[in-house]
Amino acid sequence: MKFTVQNPDLQGSPYTGMTREHWLDACEFLLEGIFSNLSGKEEMPMSRRVEFQVSYPTKDSSPTKAYAEKFEGLARSFLIAAPLLRNRPDCVAAGIPVAGYYKDLILGAVTPGHKQYLLGWKELTEIAREGERSFQHTCECASLVIGLDQCREVIWDKYTQEERQRIGEYLMGFGIQRTESHNWRLFNMLILGFLSMEGWEIDEGLMREHAQNILSYYAGDGWYRDGHRFDYYTPWAFQVYGPIWNVWYGYEKEPWMAAKIEQYANDMTDSFSSMFDREGHVTLWARSGLYRNAATSPYASAFLLKHTKADPGYSRWVNSGALLQFITREDVFVNGVPSLGFYGQFLPMVQGYSCAESPYWIANTMVALTYPKDHPFWTARENRGPWEGLGETEFRETVMDGPGIVAASLGGNGACEFRTAKGMFEPGNEYIPYYVRLGFHSQFPWEAFDHKGAEAMQYCLTYGDGQAMTPNIILYGGMKDGVLYRKEYFDFRYNFQGKASIALADFPVTEGMVRVDKMRVPEGPFELTMGAYGMAEDEDGTEIQVEEFSKGSDRALVLKKPGCQLALTIYGGWESLAVKRREGVNPLGKASFLIYGKLKRDRDYEYGPCVMIASVLTRSDDRPWSQEELFPVERVTYTDEDGYGAYGPVTLHMRDGRVMTVDYEGLEGRLCV
Repeated sequence: MKFTVQNPDLQGSPYTGMTREHWLDACEFLLEGIFSNLSGKEEMPMSRRVEFQVSYPTKDSSPTKAYAEKFEGLARSFLIAAPLLRNRPDCVAAGIPVAGYYKDLILGAVTPGHKQYLLGWKELTEIAREGERSFQHTCECASLVIGLDQCREVIWDKYTQEERQRIGEYLMGFGIQRTESHNWRLFNMLILGFLSMEGWEIDEGLMREHAQNILSYYAGDGWYRDGHRFDYYTPWAFQVYGPIWNVWYGYEKEPWMAAKIEQYANDMTDSFSSMFDREGHVTLWARSGLYRNAATSPYASAFLLKHTKADPGYSRWVNSGALLQFITREDVFVNGVPSLGFYGQFLPMVQGYSCAESPYWIANTMVALTYPKDHPFWTARENRGPWEGLGETEFRETVMDGPGIVAASLGGNGACEFRTAKGMFEPGNEYIPYYVRLGFHSQFPWEAFDHKGAEAMQYCLTYGDGQAMTPNIILYGGMKDGVLYRKEYFDFRYNFQGKASIALADFPVTEGMVRVDKMRVPEGPFELTMGAYGMAEDEDGTEIQVEEFSKGSDRALVLKKPGCQLALTIYGGWESLAVKRREGVNPLGKASFLIYGKLKRDRDYEYGPCVMIASVLTRSDDRPWSQEELFPVERVTYTDEDGYGAYGPVTLHMRDGRVMTVDYEGLEGRLCV
């Protein structure tokens, strides 16, 4: 099962061929897969589960979760169906008329005594576990009202007054009750906003309280801090639900806050364009990666605003490119629906708050299908925005101090590589591999940690025969003279004193990043490693080749498979390079190869090289590397006479003519989270 673009329009959409009609075809394609699991038109749009270890419901779940899964299936698939029904009201999926199916099922879901009743707030509290005070239903009610608004003439307006009253009372039960203090407040705002728009009297003070809290999360550059971290929940929640709320409620009732939401949305579309590669592809980063192309949705919802700065040609291109990134791949689909993974099924990235139906949230981008055919989103010619005119020997960086993200568009390989910070977790937290990394790459998704030493795109510290440790906090030090500074600590709990740390400094070259990192490990003996990105083995059994190169004392290892290359080059500090094969950690294959650098200290306070210099480079072709390309650093000069980088600036003379100075002085005072 995969989607193909029939009769592409290469005049208006020269990169993807996608038009408005193709988007509608994609909705039908996705619904056909979902409905293929149904045995009849009275059955909820559920997936046939293939994963039972992490996703809910499990045998240990709260009884509320069985109802929550059904609601996710109903509400999130409706986000695909609703914009389709708005444009093709008579559409049929797997032989089932879609409009009648959702009209009946939604009404049954809110009707006590009906076999498909999903329970209201009161009933959920009666079966909830002790301490369970908010429910997934609140989130799904928000999706439900978005869908009802999008196809109101096909479904909402067809209900009787009594039926609309019944649905409204059910929704109000969740709109006014407890939520969570992060993006969930937007769910309550949308529920109440829809009801207000439809004539219900709401508590305007409650609405204002939710909205002012949402605004208080704003960090800058378009990004909101979602609870305590930065991730794609800003683009696919804050920057979609905020503009919808503005249209339904904010512009009329809360113009000051609506203006701020609009301002922040425009800031987002300015900065966020740097985080997609030359194909418009999304990078796997942070939690909920199974929502996939929903990350591009700010470029769909931006045109709900009264005043948007988004470029419509770029906006359609990036949304189309990211959609095709996934739905054109057979491995994305399991039993007709998107898997619990990024491409194929991948257990290490699944969180316990997700169920088999959660991936339907990819439909957030479909808000664009509410715009008429003559809207600029659909009529403007596709363009690649910041990629236009970027040569193969060039790169472009975007600095976002608010969330602590610096993104690079790399002309040499067409990749987006971004470095993040401002992440803090308890040691051992399951989210650490999703957030605390040296970098994230659009062509090489992050690998899970196996805790056996040497992890992908991270440092790993092992004392003696102890357990290998990775950092659990990464702090932002900002950009200075073209160099990004950050800092990581191992085993951070309450303070930094006595903890091993790595001061991170990096900058781009046309095909990757150069690292100039300084370690501070107070005791020995220890082994320190740093891995590059992992390269997955292809399912067809194509062998990955390992090649070794040297230039004087500098060394490089290169992994190669058809159309893909990855290199790790070491210049100073590192003692050796190694490569190992791992299983079950890469989202692109069952096995993968990892190159890493390593060094050792044999005793306490052993004096030696303090700064480790390396470059991680990638290619999406088979061209052989020249020495100049594989070793972009021509020479290094140090301040200290030993050449260890123990004190003072480190200067790198680059083959592209740049002279890059790395100076850690004052970094401690600039660090923030």
